[in-house]
Amino acid sequence: MSRPPRFFISLDQISGPHISIVGEDVRHIATVLRMQTGDELLLCDGEGTEYKVKITRVERSGITTEITGQSKQELRYPRLTLGQGLPKSDKMDLIVQKATELGAAGIVPLVTERTIVKVRDEEKRTARWQKIAKEAAMQSNRPDIPKVLSIRRFDDYLRAQDPPRAGTLLLLPWEEGTEPVKNVLRRNPAIQNIVVLIGPEGGFSTTEAESAKTRGFHPVSLGPNILRTETAAIAVLGMLGYEYF
Repeated sequence: MSRPPRFFISLDQISGPHISIVGEDVRHIATVLRMQTGDELLLCDGEGTEYKVKITRVERSGITTEITGQSKQELRYPRLTLGQGLPKSDKMDLIVQKATELGAAGIVPLVTERTIVKVRDEEKRTARWQKIAKEAAMQSNRPDIPKVLSIRRFDDYLRAQDPPRAGTLLLLPWEEGTEPVKNVLRRNPAIQNIVVLIGPEGGFSTTEAESAKTRGFHPVSLGPNILRTETAAIAVLGMLGYEYF
């Protein structure tokens, strides 16, 4: 028996034994999937609870469903936060998508000394990245959706990590880092949170790297080759997933 289609909802869509579906998902369910009254769906609240529901009413303005079962999916630990120096063109779209697939719990776009791109309409851009994260979470069958934060200045974000939360590992992949990242990870097998910083094209400046180090970030190496910013983000998250998940 095939698995029912799966969609994300917000908690305010739940009312007693019923869940209402609104927005773009209505068209997809009714028009693209051609689902009707009596058909089943899986609805996830983005915080680990998945509801099995039966469609009870289909209208253009929304779909009403009745909850027939629910289950709790455990969230992955450690929780991974990617602080990503803003790259050029649409590379951030790819980074958000792949970071979601690889288990990032949070993504923070950062403006650094070597950031080239000038971001206009920040709220609109952040909303786009959040939508990409939601779609990638659906595709990869995650129980949660990573939170894409608003664009931050690198120095401001560093100050927000000082002092770091208990049980947090801070990583700085950097071209001058000499210790392999796996060594640091294996010294911290029971860590609960990881923050990893990736520079934009051109990487972090020496001043930025030194500032991160003074706040407890470990400068680490991802290997002998210089990686593109989008490759570095994907590579380090893949390494973290291999070690902890």
